[in-house]
Amino acid sequence: MLPKPPLTMATNFFQQQDSARRQTFRLVVYFVLAILILIALVYGLLLALSMSGAPEPVSWWQPDLLLLAAPGVGLVVGGASAFKVAQLASGGQAVALMLGGEEVPGTTTDLREKRLLNVVEEMALAAGVPVPPVYVLKEPGINAFAAGYAPGDAVVAVSQGCLNYLTRDELQGVVAHEFSHILNGDMRLNIRLIGLIFGIMALSIMGRMLMFASGGRSSGRNDSRAGLVLLGLGVFVLGLVGAFFGRLIMAAVSRQREYLADASAVQFTRNPDGIGGALKKIGGLAEGSRIDNPQAAEAAHMFFANAFSGGTLAGLLATHPPLVERIRRLDPQFDSQFPEVRPVSVDQEELEGARRGRVPPFAGMPRLPGLPQVPLPVFGFADEAASRVGQVDPEEISCAKALHDSMPDVLRVAAQEPFSARALVYALLLDPRADLRDLQLTRLKAGAEPHDFAETLRLVAAVKALPDTHRLPLLDLTMPALRQMSPGQHRAFRAEVEGLMIADQRLSLFEYTLRCVLHRHLDAQFLPPRQTRPVHSSPQKLAHPVATVLALLAWEGQSDPDQAARAFDMGMRSYIGGDHTHRLPPREKCSLAEFDAALQTLNQSVPAIKRRIVVACTSCILANKQIIVREAELLRAICDTLDCPLPPLVVGEVQGR
Repeated sequence: MLPKPPLTMATNFFQQQDSARRQTFRLVVYFVLAILILIALVYGLLLALSMSGAPEPVSWWQPDLLLLAAPGVGLVVGGASAFKVAQLASGGQAVALMLGGEEVPGTTTDLREKRLLNVVEEMALAAGVPVPPVYVLKEPGINAFAAGYAPGDAVVAVSQGCLNYLTRDELQGVVAHEFSHILNGDMRLNIRLIGLIFGIMALSIMGRMLMFASGGRSSGRNDSRAGLVLLGLGVFVLGLVGAFFGRLIMAAVSRQREYLADASAVQFTRNPDGIGGALKKIGGLAEGSRIDNPQAAEAAHMFFANAFSGGTLAGLLATHPPLVERIRRLDPQFDSQFPEVRPVSVDQEELEGARRGRVPPFAGMPRLPGLPQVPLPVFGFADEAASRVGQVDPEEISCAKALHDSMPDVLRVAAQEPFSARALVYALLLDPRADLRDLQLTRLKAGAEPHDFAETLRLVAAVKALPDTHRLPLLDLTMPALRQMSPGQHRAFRAEVEGLMIADQRLSLFEYTLRCVLHRHLDAQFLPPRQTRPVHSSPQKLAHPVATVLALLAWEGQSDPDQAARAFDMGMRSYIGGDHTHRLPPREKCSLAEFDAALQTLNQSVPAIKRRIVVACTSCILANKQIIVREAELLRAICDTLDCPLPPLVVGEVQGR
């Protein structure tokens, strides 16, 4: 039995989502207060300038000056913040490019980059989210960040120093830390912080422009020019003061969440030495965690460790807790002596070791039917399953590693290439029945590019031999490659996908799930969705859409009407918390269209209600103490729509405790 991590700060996905929402509200309050204070300061500056040039005393109350200061500050700060947030609307990719990141292609031959990709892919599969694109910053220090609005547009970026100096366990600890930010809703908060700081800093930029505009060649209006210079200098100083307090807000919001992410990294890996070793190497490396990119100041709070170094004032504005304090929370015996840091080597044997059968199975764990070398965890109770939302544990990471390494090479390589990834999705959608498959291939040949059609034919046999339980993990692996499509390629790709789905005039559960995954995690890159604001907080008011979801789930898992009614009743009791008046509708009245509409309504609920929904769905599935493939896939669609990443459930009989 692995020891518990020496941390007392356990994380809970739904609590962290609530915390992120509260932090966002506080940011809005802080931002409004900052604007009001800046308006008052600018008004005071304008008043001082008007009094200095007046021959007679001037009243302290000047409505005209206030009407000049208020719209001016509001326009500059609010407009600059809105501009910055809009600039980053595409999500994590925009942040990574802003900071000089270079995307790591799935076909890379660099061994350090391949090891990084493997670690990120394993963590994503274990968490039940699509694999995010991976970027490398050409920075010698050890640092990393995750950025995006949601898992669907997230990226993970690490510095070159991470690749050069960290072992696999240490790199896994850093990646686990960043996945905590992805899963707990921190990324959206971080991007909004970037907008806030940029908006306040815009006053300094405006002041600098005023000073430069008033300089230059002299004229007969020296007094006017001198006034503009003083005004520009004053606005510049006020902008710096505002930025100072803005960075205090950034530091206050960021520090506590870094402790939580450290705790989550240990919780995910059960290896304090992984993330702890990375932090110790930061202390022992001459470059530390420094980031030299000039844009890093706007995103300092997003990094794994402090991107800057400095004295007391820098410590006051530090976006991260002191390094030694973070290490001692992981290793109470740490003596403040940092190790000598040297580059680590990576060889091909390390990368291929798992494929040679070196991944040890976990004793006593059930195995996946049809693929005995891949152990998968199973949840005995619905409440425990819901507690796994947004969480990862070492067994799941090991299982994801085994699953990743057991994928046939032809499919794993195809998933990493933009050209082949499209064909891989087409192949996943081909019906096992020969007549329908021929119809789909005929439509694909008429609509797709010839090379896409030929590549699909090449992959058909390997995809057909793949266990059903591997279809969604394989789809997750294709996401970084699919995100490299141009908007035109994306439109053509989605048209072909829809054509393959409706070839038989009906939508299967797998097709519906695949559509949900593509919509939530791929389409958002090309058509950013409007952020859903939680508006439902009453379980009773959502009982009808919950019943609609549970009805389809019950009928898909049970062929016997009595068993289906029992599963439906168990799900509703879990949601309501007792007796209810809802009855299972006939199978023919449960459509995917109504199911999808109900899910869209449920997605507007607060995190506490979403937890009830996940508990209800897993209770319904586990009513007969077994999980079938279509139930697991439908649950993935439900959790994806609710933005509740759930690690994969095992297919087979559930072992009670």
